[in-house]
Amino acid sequence: MNWFSHRIFAVGLAAACKFDLMGIVASYLGSTIPDSIDFFLTKIGFSFNQIHRKHSHAWVWYAFILCFIYMILFPNAEKYFQEILKYKELCYAFFLGIFSHIFLDMLTTKGVPRLFNPNNKIAVKLVKTNRYSEHVFTFIFFVSICFYLYFTKNQYVAFLINGIYKQFMH
Repeated sequence: MNWFSHRIFAVGLAAACKFDLMGIVASYLGSTIPDSIDFFLTKIGFSFNQIHRKHSHAWVWYAFILCFIYMILFPNAEKYFQEILKYKELCYAFFLGIFSHIFLDMLTTKGVPRLFNPNNKIAVKLVKTNRYSEHVFTFIFFVSICFYLYFTKNQYVAFLINGIYKQFMH
């Protein structure tokens, strides 16, 4: 999927999970991390076709990182660094964005790695990247999340709609 779809999905999920504004921004930023890693690797000499949707899209690595943060850093932060705990929700929102990216790419025809082996993929084949099916999927999600936020009286309905409007107008 393209970055626009990843961002819409991550922001919608973060708003539905009732993260604050900074949490929504963290989710927005996390939503492009797997592709950003691939683009960074191409800048230092790797071929995009050889690395795209390989290890950077393996959910297992991010799950290990999140478990490490949750089990090692946060318990020690409670003892020694109370200031770090302010960022706990941001960490969760950031990883929500990363996992939403991987989930959306799993829905495409190319898929994502099942576990550690990047050649063994999960592909639901529901949408094709930058095709009509992706745009329809993103539109349906956007409308659904707006209705959900409206009916649950979520404070981010206007924020979400305004952000989408700006994406289309620029």
